[in-house]
Amino acid sequence: MDFNHDSSSSNGLETFMNTTNGDNKIYHRHSNHQIQKLEAYFKECPHPDDSQRHKLSEELKLKPKQIKFWFQNKRTQAKAQIEKAINASLRAENIRIRRENEVIQVALKTVTCPPCGGPRLGEEERELSLQKLHAHNAYLKGQHEQILGFVNSNGGHSIPSVNSLAYHQGPSPYASTSSNPHVSYRTSSNHPIEPPSLEREPNTCHEHLNIAQPPQHFQPLSQMEKMMMSETMISAVTEIIRLIHIEEPMWIKSSIDDRLVIDQENYEKSFTKISHLKSPSARIESSKEVVVVPMDARNLVDMFSDTEKWARLFSTIVNEAKTIHVLESMDTQRQNFSQLMYEQLHILSPLVPPREFMILRCCQQIEDDLWVIADVSCHHVNIDFESPTSSKRPSGCLIQALPNGLSKVTWMEHVEVNDKVRTHRIYRDLLCGGFGYGARRWTVTLERMCERLSLSSISVFLTTDYAGVVKTIEGKRSVMNLGERMLKNFAWILKMSGNYDFSQLSETNSSGVRVSVRVNSEAGQPAGLIVCAASSLCLPLSPLQVYNFLTNLEFRHQWDVLCLGNPAAEVAGFFTGTDDKNRVNILQPTSATENADMMIIQDSFIDALGGMVVYAPVDLNTAYAAVSGQVNPSGIPILPSGFIISRDGHHSTSPELDGGRDYSTALLTVAFQILVSGPTLSGDLQIEESTATVNTLITSTLQRIKVMLNCNEGK
Repeated sequence: MDFNHDSSSSNGLETFMNTTNGDNKIYHRHSNHQIQKLEAYFKECPHPDDSQRHKLSEELKLKPKQIKFWFQNKRTQAKAQIEKAINASLRAENIRIRRENEVIQVALKTVTCPPCGGPRLGEEERELSLQKLHAHNAYLKGQHEQILGFVNSNGGHSIPSVNSLAYHQGPSPYASTSSNPHVSYRTSSNHPIEPPSLEREPNTCHEHLNIAQPPQHFQPLSQMEKMMMSETMISAVTEIIRLIHIEEPMWIKSSIDDRLVIDQENYEKSFTKISHLKSPSARIESSKEVVVVPMDARNLVDMFSDTEKWARLFSTIVNEAKTIHVLESMDTQRQNFSQLMYEQLHILSPLVPPREFMILRCCQQIEDDLWVIADVSCHHVNIDFESPTSSKRPSGCLIQALPNGLSKVTWMEHVEVNDKVRTHRIYRDLLCGGFGYGARRWTVTLERMCERLSLSSISVFLTTDYAGVVKTIEGKRSVMNLGERMLKNFAWILKMSGNYDFSQLSETNSSGVRVSVRVNSEAGQPAGLIVCAASSLCLPLSPLQVYNFLTNLEFRHQWDVLCLGNPAAEVAGFFTGTDDKNRVNILQPTSATENADMMIIQDSFIDALGGMVVYAPVDLNTAYAAVSGQVNPSGIPILPSGFIISRDGHHSTSPELDGGRDYSTALLTVAFQILVSGPTLSGDLQIEESTATVNTLITSTLQRIKVMLNCNEGK
């Protein structure tokens, strides 16, 4: 038998291992079942780690080295196929451009002068026109310099440099009025949640991020561009409706877990495949989920059509959203609209890279009680990013109106991602496994936020409410809005532009500490230097166990420095969802002479994918202003810190929230914000000293939590 095969066998049926003498290769032929399983796994996770390879080897009865070599060969084969396809595409594009060039050359020979219809200008006429234009340009340039010199010499203001504005960023336009020394050290303010203004959204410092910056100015769309966009949206709407209604064989169960994913082979047979990311590291993510939420369908459609409301509804996912062009205004009769919008998504941790999209969003009412929302990336010239790292294939949802003000939402995500920047290994399984930006994260968040909005609209206290120091319904709504704003602000800071890494602190199951610094001069938070530190780590406990510990007041004083070692008591609390673990409450340290004039406002929730515990200290005057309901909560100064808890991305068949036991590992991110100086920055201010202080605070807090949870370093 002839064993003279290439190591990257095209049919994928064989792997080889070198013998001890290094000359011969032993080939192992795999069964059809093994190949099918490996192929399916490769589509979702082309770079399995040691534990995943070991699990596959046990399941398929192969050696771990055979699994390793198979994936190496498969990656080489896939890369060669992609390069071959790219070369073919480039050759076809080259031929097309050459033909277009020939047509243009022929057309130039017969071109006429548009104003008079006469023959085109000769070489001499064109040269003369260019000379006149150069002369006029020089004249205008001289005039501009003269005017600029006149303004500067007469007390005019010079244009600030980019460097002087680099750190003037931060969420929200509302100032701090607190005079408490403890609060001034830890307090800031935040985005307003209602009504938010996109002009006041946080101005992220893009030069510090490894992400594309969207174009700041857009030319009016031509009729041709509008027609092309309309065709793209019509195609996207048709594709989404078909995909949502089709079951097998278009949708299959993932080989990693039980979620539904698109079978790419069947997809390519049914729809036109256009890949916008020409990279061997590009991969496809797809998922579908169904949820019933307590919100009227028309209200949902309205929130999806307004980028401000959209960003509020998904504040823990959508960092920024902005309407670029309105292509078709909202039709009040049938609620149809279409628009071009910019969207930046970010979740969980500074270790997770953000995703940016320039998308076309379209809404169509199909029936009296049924709407479709379609999103698809826009890749037209002068609109798309120069080097996009993600592209949204037709994605979106069907919204069906149900009795009693309920809505059934069927959500699907289909995204092409280029992992140019490798995600940190702590979060790699979660993102590659579909639990990152997949459909389930959107539906879980939608369900939680609809429950929250429904409860906040009730005009009486519920039997489950503990009003305490809150005496009015307006006060309750004020506290709930303040908690919602804290969650949004906390999610925003985790993007951490301009960060400094303390990599020497990194451990086996930890990312080390990342620190970002910003100087704020805007209203909405205290003016001065704000330092934020964040760290992520794995804990050998379920997310629910970690959440229960962090929200347990019996242990809080042992890890929270705000309590100064004194127990904290709840003075008011309100449910924000059907789960009694989701609540916003007001805490006050007891028997603390130093902090007797301080309260802590906390908002926390837990769902099927994880949870958040976010809190901020406020002085008594600010706290009582919040609970009175007499002031706008969007103007109350806060500087939230807290925790984000996530599943590790490994499949668990019976999560605790459904009544079973959760065997997954918790991923914990902790972030603290500290105001370290006032509005007047002294010349001898040492940023290194401030970052070292917040670094010590976060590492000591994590150490206390790990000791109390009995989580040793090696686990």
